[in-house]
Amino acid sequence: MNLRDFFILRRARKTLKDLRNDFRLHEDLMDTKTREALSERFLDATQAIRCKEVEDIGGVLDTLREELNAAIPPKRCPWMTELLDIAISALAVAFCFRAYYYEPFRIPTGSMQPTLYGIHSIAADKPSAWDQQPLKFLKWCATGTSWKEVKITRGGVVSGFAPAPTPGYAALIVNGRDVYELPDDAALALRHHLTPGTRVHTGQNIWSGYVTSGDFLFVNRWIWNFRHPQLGETIVFTTDGLKGLPNNQHYIKRLCGRPGDHVEIKPDSTFLWINGKEATRPERLAEIAERLTAYPGAPAYLGYQQATPGGNYPETYATFDLAAGEYLALGDNTGNSLDSRYWGKVPAKNLLGPASFVHWPFISPRWGTIR
Repeated sequence: MNLRDFFILRRARKTLKDLRNDFRLHEDLMDTKTREALSERFLDATQAIRCKEVEDIGGVLDTLREELNAAIPPKRCPWMTELLDIAISALAVAFCFRAYYYEPFRIPTGSMQPTLYGIHSIAADKPSAWDQQPLKFLKWCATGTSWKEVKITRGGVVSGFAPAPTPGYAALIVNGRDVYELPDDAALALRHHLTPGTRVHTGQNIWSGYVTSGDFLFVNRWIWNFRHPQLGETIVFTTDGLKGLPNNQHYIKRLCGRPGDHVEIKPDSTFLWINGKEATRPERLAEIAERLTAYPGAPAYLGYQQATPGGNYPETYATFDLAAGEYLALGDNTGNSLDSRYWGKVPAKNLLGPASFVHWPFISPRWGTIR
């Protein structure tokens, strides 16, 4: 057998295999007579390949293909089926990627500022030309910033503020039932003016300005399979079992203590004290303590501060002895962070992975690798 015949037979075997797969996929839809006739055609093609009938094999396979195509019910919208297959495959890959490698995460609050920003706002009287459609959508895609107005739809009396269902927002309650959502920082500024009992009027503009979405980032779900969490990493963990926190939520903080460490937050120092020494490594811990900036134009860090007891946390922690499987999690914005100073240590089973990369908004100065 020469080289040409070898390649003809190899191609014929592959074609026969593909045709047999199509036959098996659709044979349950065929009547008995058609199924038996096609089975004989497959036997003829198999015999031709086995006997190396190179000159006849092409015609045998063409006849088999024609009869098989005639017996298979025609597909409706084959292009739609192909697109659906591609979409399902892409979704499967995306879900596997998310579950086992890099999971997307959104910063909801300001506890990690200025390293990472949650939802925040700037008050303004009127929108710019960029806040009109269709430019409004383009602006939001690039910057994550949009214009928001909060107007009273039914006048009455302010009942007070409460946490909103949307993370990063607070709810103004009017008449005990009407709810108006505001960014947390805007609500904080309004609490002094909109005290319980204050009367508001229909159409009154409570707040207007620009709201910027929190940073969107990827969490590395696989790296801790190969090494232990490192001091100074920005970590994401679940709140399951932590004192005073709802279950099934994700928090992001900086890892400031590992198993075996003795950590102190002293009232007369802005540094963390780990095992009796000021924590100056990694550099980010020193930058926070020295009240430096995370990047040009960012506000300065506030240093590490002891927590202020009150509300749901009348007792707070300033000293931590971390046993095996226990970690310390503190926010970079220690003046406004609900962290281990309030609810204690984080067990190893709650850890998900380090935050690795800010991927949106695209023109944010924080876009890129997270320190």
